[in-house]
Amino acid sequence: MEYFPALFAPIQVGDMKLKNRIVMAPMLVGYGHLDGRVSQSTIDYYEARAQGGAGLIIVEAACIDTPAGQEGIGQLNIDNNSYVEGLTRLSQSIKKHGARAFIQLLHAGRQTTSKITGQQPVAPSPVPCRITAELPRKLEIPEIHAIESKFIKAAAYARAAGFDGVEIHAAHGYLINQFLSGHSNQRSDSYGGSLDNRMRILLNIISGIKQSTPDLALSVRINIDDFVPGGLKADESSTICRFLEQAGVNMINCTCGTYESGLTSIEPSSYTEGWRIYLAEEIKKAVSIPVAGGGMVSSPEFASELLEKDRCDLVFLGRSLLADAQWTEKARVGKIEDIRPCIRCNECISNNFQGLPVSCTVNPQTGRERQFSHARIKTAAKSRIAVIGSGPAGLQTAISLSRLGLEVILYEKEAQAGGLMNLAGIPPHKQRVAELRDYMLRQLKQSRIEKIFGHEFTIADVDDIQPDGIVLATGSIPLLPDIEGLENSRYCTLEEILNKKVPLKLQHVIVIGGGKNGCETADFLLELGNQVTIIEQGSILAPGMEKKNRRDLMNRLNAGGVIKRTSCQVTKIDHNLLWINDGKGTPEMMEADAIVVAAGYKPHHPLYMQLRNLDDDLFVIGDALRVRGFRSAILEGEMTAYSIARKHLAK
Repeated sequence: MEYFPALFAPIQVGDMKLKNRIVMAPMLVGYGHLDGRVSQSTIDYYEARAQGGAGLIIVEAACIDTPAGQEGIGQLNIDNNSYVEGLTRLSQSIKKHGARAFIQLLHAGRQTTSKITGQQPVAPSPVPCRITAELPRKLEIPEIHAIESKFIKAAAYARAAGFDGVEIHAAHGYLINQFLSGHSNQRSDSYGGSLDNRMRILLNIISGIKQSTPDLALSVRINIDDFVPGGLKADESSTICRFLEQAGVNMINCTCGTYESGLTSIEPSSYTEGWRIYLAEEIKKAVSIPVAGGGMVSSPEFASELLEKDRCDLVFLGRSLLADAQWTEKARVGKIEDIRPCIRCNECISNNFQGLPVSCTVNPQTGRERQFSHARIKTAAKSRIAVIGSGPAGLQTAISLSRLGLEVILYEKEAQAGGLMNLAGIPPHKQRVAELRDYMLRQLKQSRIEKIFGHEFTIADVDDIQPDGIVLATGSIPLLPDIEGLENSRYCTLEEILNKKVPLKLQHVIVIGGGKNGCETADFLLELGNQVTIIEQGSILAPGMEKKNRRDLMNRLNAGGVIKRTSCQVTKIDHNLLWINDGKGTPEMMEADAIVVAAGYKPHHPLYMQLRNLDDDLFVIGDALRVRGFRSAILEGEMTAYSIARKHLAK
């Protein structure tokens, strides 16, 4: 039985038919070689999503003009014939699974830096991007003509490499968007001023592609709203899209936002599912060609509803396909609860911003598809492995070991599995962490793992079960700061607050510790009507947090009137009185109705000293090794499982 008929109805795009309405959005993942060639990791990554059932795969933005147009390290290039061989292998790996393959063509314009390109960025006008903060050089008209030709030649290379279509990247503040937008285009010649002039470069590129490669399908990814002063809005974008249809474009891929627009291009977790779909609805009123829409679409039910209500013709998925390459196939056969949820932590895009290959917090196989191939490692060995602790590291290890054919016994001293995921899913807009926990617990339930809850593992258990290996994933425990009088004062832990064991409402609460956990606890306290002060000895709050979600969190704390005392230290506590030292003068005394300690965590591995004689058969992972976060815990769980499986396969 096939579920969600609206999602899995075929659709015509130009002269080709797509088997379903699910489009893998182009996302820069940086798996290419440093010279811009396709790597095996690139192929494996895209093939996994094609094998997972998506109807159309749009390969990430490939640079049409190196080095001037490059956006980042590991980006694919498509500006000369030497790249065609690798791109051919890539397109074939996608198409052999029944998906159609497009590749996106990009010039970064001013949204790059000389550190990446080795030269001054170029743009329609010498107006710097506020984020990259580097003055671009104004393009002269002959240079614009040359760039138009490079887009047209890149399309020909794509056709030679076997791609079914190309997508022109005219969005997100890159070069074509810079020409379209009055925010960045301040020219007064034939490429600036009126909308007709501003869209000249895009229409010239499309005309050239239609003439040189008429059998190539053509999509344009365009901002419907730039969300910056003077930028594109829906009325202008609708007009542009009408011209695009007349010029022979086969599909409009609707998006929004630029580097400068803040949280509207890569959304934080507080944004609602499909919040930007109204933009695609506007374009559907203007054109009759297929319109793709999306933005934080997670559930097949919601995606199907968008199509049923005719809000778009195709649904693009981005981060959801990083989290689960099999999203499409699982939706098709109705295995909704088996879809691994994206938690919107944005660590994937954070990697990209740092010039690193993209990885996924919840899916350790993203970008490592070959390394973690089940078929290459599966073993029927009867080895027995004990996993101690059922937080994210322990759960991932146990589930993966069982999937690889080993016998697993999972021990958890608490009555409930999940570890710190049980707390992390409580603060505002963190419900997806709870969804991840629930997904992992369902995977645990479906496995053959022997589960022992409410039992603290001891040396006696080693003698009883005689395991072939032990994984210590015992997590971490709260770290208490060295403050005079703390032990004799009535303070609360963030665990007590989030679990509502100590209900606080309409009170003045001082939170000691302004890391990510302390700030999210403050956000939780705000929702209960409390007045909150955060005291942090560092110079900034939540310094290691991903930038988009951090900005969103800080906005909420600011709106809630949270008092932020950074570069301050609590030196003494006496009941509800605190002495604060900012290092500049006389200590200050503050009074609070309640004190919450959120000073972080430290590794907890009480059995290590007793078990260390096991040598190569003992593994310490996750927070038990070093406190970091879910991404490291889940990745280490997967890596440990494969390491153990390989060892026992060798036997």
